[in-house]
Amino acid sequence: MKNTSLTFSLSLLLTFSLFAQTPDFSVYLIGDAGNDTVTNQTMTLLQQDALTKPNSAILFLGDNIYPQGLETLSKSEKKRRLSTKRLLSQVEPLKTYKGQVYFVPGNHDWKQGKWQGLKYIKEEARYVEEYFKTTEVSNRNEHTFIPQNGLPGPYSVMLTEKIRLIAIDTQWWLQSQFFHKTQKPEGLNRKQTTAKFYRELDSLLNAAKNNNEKVVIAAHHPMFTNGHHSNRLEPLRSLVNFMPLQFFGLIGLNRMLVQDMPQPRYHKMRTKLLNTFNKYEHLIVVAGHEHTLQYFEDGTNTHIVSGSGSKRTHINKNRYKAGFMNDMENGFFRLDFYNDGSVSAAIYGSTTGGLLHEIKLK
Repeated sequence: MKNTSLTFSLSLLLTFSLFAQTPDFSVYLIGDAGNDTVTNQTMTLLQQDALTKPNSAILFLGDNIYPQGLETLSKSEKKRRLSTKRLLSQVEPLKTYKGQVYFVPGNHDWKQGKWQGLKYIKEEARYVEEYFKTTEVSNRNEHTFIPQNGLPGPYSVMLTEKIRLIAIDTQWWLQSQFFHKTQKPEGLNRKQTTAKFYRELDSLLNAAKNNNEKVVIAAHHPMFTNGHHSNRLEPLRSLVNFMPLQFFGLIGLNRMLVQDMPQPRYHKMRTKLLNTFNKYEHLIVVAGHEHTLQYFEDGTNTHIVSGSGSKRTHINKNRYKAGFMNDMENGFFRLDFYNDGSVSAAIYGSTTGGLLHEIKLK
């Protein structure tokens, strides 16, 4: 009994000691923050914390502009102003931030999966990068919207000498439908582009392993979630995606369902990505898409959903065992990396106005 109490006390002491340390580097994770035309409480809370930590990076995890990305002036001046306001509500609070900022795209940035999505994603990238050139962020003269050029990636950047960020545009695989254009490297078709992507991803992860680097993989679509995007096959989805009514899927009706994990294209993408991730240990895979805060462990790898930057939806399933779930707060995660190689996650909620939970990563 004494030994058990002593072990528990030491464990508690080590936990408090870890969170009392000053992190060597921090990474903020906020997704789906593009619904408000003025800076909301969540973004204000993140700004207040991030401005005190210049040795950090902020990752916007897609759906940066609702409902259909950055409207072009040629379509509607009114819609353009409105979509610009939604983006400015996120970037204006960071004008004096001295850390790094990165945006990855989501399905809404791709014009909600509609025709001309590629044009919209390139326009958003252009706008974001031009804006940050006038700010104090440390990567203002480099790329802030990644991956580049409407390609799936993987796009790699070193946040520090020992922390690697790999950005993936998961919507690229879900976007390509009948009459819908996606970008491909010159001379490659879609299948060849996908094969090239997985070769490069495996090569990057292997290099990171050999260099003893921490890896954060950022994408919009999660690999694990207990929210509504994890819903199992339903009659409507089956009719749309499988014969004999696949015709309706080909003309774009399956945009309603392609954003859910059981949809065939999402399922295939998720399976291939997880097969690659699970060859390696201690990866941190972060995503938005679900408007909730969730934390999962898959072996030694961590999966985080931080998609409640401006919206909330309910967690209505318990499909995967979660280390943390919250659908009552808009908020964000902060990853803290320490000199001894340890990593912790701090979860913040704007309704509470502060820290909700802390987790020590494996």
